[in-house]
Amino acid sequence: MANKVLTIIEKPIYLSFEPVDPHLFATALGVSDTPVEVNILLRDSGVTYAVKNQSVSAKIVGQDVMLHDASPDKVVTYMIDHGARVCAVAEDMKARGINKEDLVDRVEVISEDDSVRLIGEHEGVIVW
Repeated sequence: MANKVLTIIEKPIYLSFEPVDPHLFATALGVSDTPVEVNILLRDSGVTYAVKNQSVSAKIVGQDVMLHDASPDKVVTYMIDHGARVCAVAEDMKARGINKEDLVDRVEVISEDDSVRLIGEHEGVIVW
């Protein structure tokens, strides 16, 4: 079993009925529930997960159905608080008009070249 795993999140699943995409939750839970070191690389449109102050709400027939605030930025903060290193690719941020100041605190901005090196530092890689 790999002791150090990198989870790469590339494409958010928009318009799902979940408060936030299931793979983001799965990664967040993996960070806190395993002795394996789990780190996160946000690239392509996945960099949008790290933008702070997002608001997610779900209503059915006008009724709020969300019990907890599961905004992507809150889940990213949870991962960092539980030991994950979360990195976002600078070139993908720039392509989407996202600045470092727009990100959740403690998200590292790295270059595309550095992301290749980051992948090589891990024994296992999961791509969502």
